Amino acid sequence: MTTNSKLTIENLRSPIAPTWCPGCQNYILSAGLQQALANLSLPKENIVVVYDIGCIGNAADLFSLYGIHSLHGRCVPTAIGVKLANPKLTVIALGGDGGIYGEGLNHLLSAARLDIDITTIVSNNHIYSLTTGQTSPTTARGLRTKSTPGGAPSVPIDPVSLVKSVNSQVFARQSDCTDPSKVADIIKEAILFPKFALLDFTQICITFGKKLSP
Repeated sequence: MTTNSKLTIENLRSPIAPTWCPGCQNYILSAGLQQALANLSLPKENIVVVYDIGCIGNAADLFSLYGIHSLHGRCVPTAIGVKLANPKLTVIALGGDGGIYGEGLNHLLSAARLDIDITTIVSNNHIYSLTTGQTSPTTARGLRTKSTPGGAPSVPIDPVSLVKSVNSQVFARQSDCTDPSKVADIIKEAILFPKFALLDFTQICITFGKKLSP
């Protein structure tokens, strides 16, 4: 990686083609993250993205940046470790609602309590998409999925309220992936926030989400 290279869209993207389904809003989310980083003009070598497992985790192939593909639900604690090892780095944890709100929920709440300066971005499509449509922690109660054909039995979590309940000072916002420029702006704002930040981007899985029904 070139030392002291300022980020541009051109040198931020890898040559690998995305593998998401046509119409997936992860294209908008990843493009928004690329634009936000380019707008910040940070040194390329000072950015680390930690990717979770899941559909959004495939973004690891698309960024020409230092990165770690973590275990499922472990991108947040891995990002914390990177930040503690080198506080000068800009560290981003990128995952889905399954990994971050399911397997990794306790790690998310611990990060909010610690209030460490990492930015956590969640692609929240309300199901486990990579494994073909099972109920996730944000699936609406009563919706039928592959794993709950009789309807999801649990009340879905509200991630923004949840992290605010353990630390009211964190940056926690919910948005959607319909406007690429809006996605880039809010990501930039979260990265510039000096403590813990959570961005929850809601979307509908183009392949499995449309099958959700009460």
